Amino acid sequence: MFFFKRKHPKPTIIPREEHIISRKNIDEDALKVLYRLVDRNHEAYLVGGSVRDLLLGRAPKDFDVGTDARPNEIRRIFRNCFLVGRRFRLAHIVFGKKVIETATFRRAPQPTDVADEHGLYQTEDNTFGTPAEDALRRDFTVNGLFYDIKTFAIIDYVGGLKDLKAKLIRSIGDPAIRFQEDPVRMMRAVRFAAKLGFEICANDVKAIRKYAPTLANASVSRLCEEIQRLFVRGATERSIRLAHDYGLLAVLLPELDAWISTSGTNANALWRALGALDRFAADHEVSPALSLALLYGPMAAELMGKRASGKRGNERFARRQAAEKALAPAVKQYRLPRAVWMTAADIFELAPRFSQPPCEEVTRDVRFLNHPLFPECFAGAQVIAALGLLPTDHLSAWEAAYRRNGPPARQAPGEEAPPAPNPHRRRFRRRRRGGNRKPSAQPAEA
Repeated sequence: MFFFKRKHPKPTIIPREEHIISRKNIDEDALKVLYRLVDRNHEAYLVGGSVRDLLLGRAPKDFDVGTDARPNEIRRIFRNCFLVGRRFRLAHIVFGKKVIETATFRRAPQPTDVADEHGLYQTEDNTFGTPAEDALRRDFTVNGLFYDIKTFAIIDYVGGLKDLKAKLIRSIGDPAIRFQEDPVRMMRAVRFAAKLGFEICANDVKAIRKYAPTLANASVSRLCEEIQRLFVRGATERSIRLAHDYGLLAVLLPELDAWISTSGTNANALWRALGALDRFAADHEVSPALSLALLYGPMAAELMGKRASGKRGNERFARRQAAEKALAPAVKQYRLPRAVWMTAADIFELAPRFSQPPCEEVTRDVRFLNHPLFPECFAGAQVIAALGLLPTDHLSAWEAAYRRNGPPARQAPGEEAPPAPNPHRRRFRRRRRGGNRKPSAQPAEA
């Protein structure tokens, strides 16, 4: 007698009456994509983080669709479709400024596939698969849930519903293998844990601590993008703490990690600053420059304090130098955009200016109110004031002066404010003509 081992687990199906997802909470354009694919006799599911967020009662950032239709078939069905990607073709269905990412089901690499020189199977990622195979190749169980638009049921192949109730981030499969295949998944685990308020399961934590040095093998562009994503809205403090505790920050930002480990009580200023940033983010938009300024601000302040006590000089210039010195390693390693890191240095440099009330009769203050940097610097001052380092009454005076003398004073009622120009853009300079030009040939005399 022969016994056949089940290749894929039997899915758990949660009918409509047993979950909280409603089509009212799903984007209208995502529903258009799902219904049109189903009308063309294709399977189509809402997949990924959108299903997870809907089950948690959160508003999804975007909606992704999984289908058995091939990329070229999707392009024939939707005129507003653009195919992107090299290793695996994705369909971006565009509705104005919104993009519904639609991907064909694919399977995870198998041990029989051709491996690369490191013994991993990341190279064979272009094979289409079934919904079950697509769920098994995803990163974490809470991201492997499907929503069936035909039956309105939740389909779970990987135990994501159980981990969602337990508030756990767990890898699908062996975390040691999954993190070696793509080291950036370790950063994603930290980000999801901070964003959702979940814990990372013990096996994944053990694998992260062991394979954290492999992050150095990832491309600089991907690491730069993931570092920016660590600034989770409302959970930046926990995100950076987890990255430091698990050894990821030592690979990503070694100078900052070493400062946290050796500065002792001074590191508490960093956690307080990031906590204030999280509270500020509850009601305001936070830019990458502001996040970077608060991440490196305590380190730059310590560099300011190490100056010789008897040395005199321009205080503002010294603050600028300290900020640029603290930011320099990250700027060099990740080639951070000039507008981001220079604005972060500006926020640190100009923060003491808000310790005094504005004088609207002074041209210098009026120029500052109309400068493109003022909103960013004012946001930084608000976070610093929440730490008790700036007087809040002066901030109210600056805000009132901005409304009277800044760009909003020249804005018509109901008119949308134009985007502020980038003060750190590189100016195009026309090449100067002249110099040692050859004299034109003179006509010969008759």
